[in-house]
Amino acid sequence: MSLLFDRLSGTMAHALDFRLQRNNLISANLANIDTPGYTPVELKFDEQLRSFFDGEPPVALTGTHARHLDRTSPIEHGEMEFDAYSLPDQKGNSVDIDHESSKLAENQLMYRTLITAYNKRMSILQIAVTEGR
Repeated sequence: MSLLFDRLSGTMAHALDFRLQRNNLISANLANIDTPGYTPVELKFDEQLRSFFDGEPPVALTGTHARHLDRTSPIEHGEMEFDAYSLPDQKGNSVDIDHESSKLAENQLMYRTLITAYNKRMSILQIAVTEGR
């Protein structure tokens, strides 16, 4: 049973969650294209994923209250930062529709690739369980 829930499956699940979160942020950036003073945000995940694969322990979070939830799961979320790709316009808005659209297309491609890999993994497990029938 540990084969179904090994490190690769957990990493794929976290990566899918990240892609969903990143899609939501990019969509919010595009939705605020006419909002005066809006600065787009970006979700960074690559550095955390790289350190996870290198075997470095995740940053430990300290609970300050006995009823806080346990935070032992690695790579829960990416790090959000302002995306200073373009200069602000006259209203102070720095959303570049071309840049955001390319990020959205890249994110969708990565999401579809992860789904394809996950489905292949599950089909291999199904063949193993049914003994090739």
